[in-house]
Amino acid sequence: MYALEAGVKGRTERVIDDSLLTRHVGGQGVFATPSMILLMEITAHGSVAPMLAPDQTTVGYEVCVKHLGMSEPGSTVVVTSLLKEVSGNKLLFEVACHDGDRLVGTGTHKRAVVPALR
Repeated sequence: MYALEAGVKGRTERVIDDSLLTRHVGGQGVFATPSMILLMEITAHGSVAPMLAPDQTTVGYEVCVKHLGMSEPGSTVVVTSLLKEVSGNKLLFEVACHDGDRLVGTGTHKRAVVPALR
């Protein structure tokens, strides 16, 4: 069994490399929205994973975010998560992405604690 409570924080810092870009905008490309969402999911999961039983994991089932500004290749983004609510096996996170002092993404993310596949 797991013992999760609201207040758990997560943080991921990542340099925007080719794997995180969308290029349809032209030029060198920019930080892609799906990549931002991926980092938000990784950060939320990573924040609670150490508190789970060895046979448990989390899976995302809802993302509601706004991508507010562009970030260029080579920029460093910092993604944060805050566990706001635990209801049974359901977890609600607030997530944000900053490029320096600029907020470039914000929203919520829901995950569920489930048995890990063997």
